[in-house]
Amino acid sequence: MRIPPLRVAKRASSMTQAAGTAWELSDLAARMALTDPEVIQLTVGDVDQDTPASVIEAGIASLRAGRTHYAPIAGDPEFRTAAAQACSERLERTVTSDRIVVFPGAQCALFSVMQCVAEQGDEVILLEPSYATYEAVVAASGARAVRVSLRNDDGFKLDLERLERAMSDRCRAVLLNSPNNPSGLLIAEDELHRLVELCRRRGVWIIADEVYARLTFERSHVSPLSLPGGEDCTVVIDSLSKSHAMTGWRIGWALAPPSLAAHLIDLAQAELFSTPPFIQDAAVVALRREQGMAQTLRDIFRRRRDALLHGLRDCPGVRVFVPEGGMFVLASVQALGMPSPQFARQLLEQEKVAVIAGTAFGASVADTVRIGLTQPESRLLEAARRIRRFAEREILVPRGKSENI
Repeated sequence: MRIPPLRVAKRASSMTQAAGTAWELSDLAARMALTDPEVIQLTVGDVDQDTPASVIEAGIASLRAGRTHYAPIAGDPEFRTAAAQACSERLERTVTSDRIVVFPGAQCALFSVMQCVAEQGDEVILLEPSYATYEAVVAASGARAVRVSLRNDDGFKLDLERLERAMSDRCRAVLLNSPNNPSGLLIAEDELHRLVELCRRRGVWIIADEVYARLTFERSHVSPLSLPGGEDCTVVIDSLSKSHAMTGWRIGWALAPPSLAAHLIDLAQAELFSTPPFIQDAAVVALRREQGMAQTLRDIFRRRRDALLHGLRDCPGVRVFVPEGGMFVLASVQALGMPSPQFARQLLEQEKVAVIAGTAFGASVADTVRIGLTQPESRLLEAARRIRRFAEREILVPRGKSENI
């Protein structure tokens, strides 16, 4: 008797994207750092500051008060209210709590939104460079990711004409991230106006990942939801991970029109049932009593950005793009004549500095590396010194030899 093989759904294998391999080097660097303090880890976007003490104490008090049972599926009413108030202030328009659906982190919120707006045969536009998990999130819905590059000779800019040409009748959503991870790009307000008009006209959702919106430098973030017409077609993904140093707490939300929010609640019932109430209690304190934390982190990352840019100024073979927000710096290494994964691996092996190859974020930035601003300024300056030393060695090697290593 022949026993048939057990099958795995096609969508499971479709979620294994090439971008996932970029984290293998990060894992290697983390293992090296356990025994070697000279390793400078600049890969994972984890805020290196501690969660505010008031937030930690609120979580402990909630646990001791017995807040360890199920919470309402959509989220605890007090947290939804606090999140709605915070969004109202940031977006400068009234946001009601019925539009807030709570999830364990922005990644889960994004995954759930995609499940509700796209399906087999649909298309979702990814603005490239795009965060490494986005393609897998789209694939999990059954839809196909259509990449539209933001890169041009000057840096990165939203090209509406190119985007519209890529938008077929099967397009259901445009997924954007501003400030962008990894480039630090802020999409301009006039471009967002045109994007909202285009998506409304075509019946396409805008899914705006705004987890870095409070961490901008020279100019403020603008959300498509805050623009005329944007409220009806925009879903905002937000969290406290980056703005309040709460990555490990896993608390985020989707801000959606009520009709979509109802479907998100149904999905949350099937996949999560609820987000822990003691975490939501702590998050309420973060939103209401620690509003200054985002400003503190913004100032820290701006100083670190400036220190790294100074350290890499006129670095041979390395072209740095100046970020407008977030916690990363993107740098082209094309002039060194070596693929970015090779650059990242050899930099770690020879100089003990860990960065992420741009191949994780799309073909248009395959010649770049992402450098995290997740270490103190002194360590970033040391990392820049080592990158410069590595680049100076490589620039002296004939390009053909470097390519064939």
